[in-house]
Amino acid sequence: MKLTVFNGSPRGRKSNSHIMIEPLLEGASQAGAETEEVFLVEKDIKQCLGCFACWVKTPGICAIKDDMATLIDLLLESDYAGMATPVYGMYMTGLLKNFQDRFLPLATPYIHRNDDGSFYHEGRVKRFPRQFFIFNSGFPGKHNFELLEHFVDIVKRGGANRVVLEIYRNCGEALGVPDEGPPPEILQKIAEFKDALRQAGREMVTTGQVCRETVDRLHIELMSDEEYMAEGNKQWEEMIRQSQ
Repeated sequence: MKLTVFNGSPRGRKSNSHIMIEPLLEGASQAGAETEEVFLVEKDIKQCLGCFACWVKTPGICAIKDDMATLIDLLLESDYAGMATPVYGMYMTGLLKNFQDRFLPLATPYIHRNDDGSFYHEGRVKRFPRQFFIFNSGFPGKHNFELLEHFVDIVKRGGANRVVLEIYRNCGEALGVPDEGPPPEILQKIAEFKDALRQAGREMVTTGQVCRETVDRLHIELMSDEEYMAEGNKQWEEMIRQSQ
């Protein structure tokens, strides 16, 4: 079994997305899966040209020659494909959106209607990996994820069991602070969150799903809204002061 996560954060290996991905992949590896994290910021992924060559001239093959052909092969070889991103402008990063735009060769031009009245292009491939999503936000609260939740709901139209896990992690900047920074009770909550990520990785591999208890643990409160705002604003003031 192969589990691959595509990290769409511009911070790459220094990102909070990576901090979340690491323990999840560790748990999956412990359960026997082959795992890989792909840092999209390190890849050559050009923007889709909208030329439709992959539908007409060279069906299934993009006209652009960059890293996408290899990445699509990796995606299709995986049993589980994760998409990870911080929230930028209430949505995913441009890196991850650009990556997903380049999935066009996986579809055909032929249009079909869903039972709910929406439309889709017929898929070209017979096998597509089950998906999971890891979202993190620098804001407290839950409404930063509204657009992403709607996006995942649309993805689910492709099949009830197509999406195996959704993680919506608010107060994401708390994950990247030095170990000696926050109070012990917050460090303990971060440790519990990472342990839940490992458990989620193990469950995906061993049972093909993530239980409700583990999902709830993945969404524990790391800090209160007031604590997070106060600490975040204090850190920004210090960064601005030091830059002057």
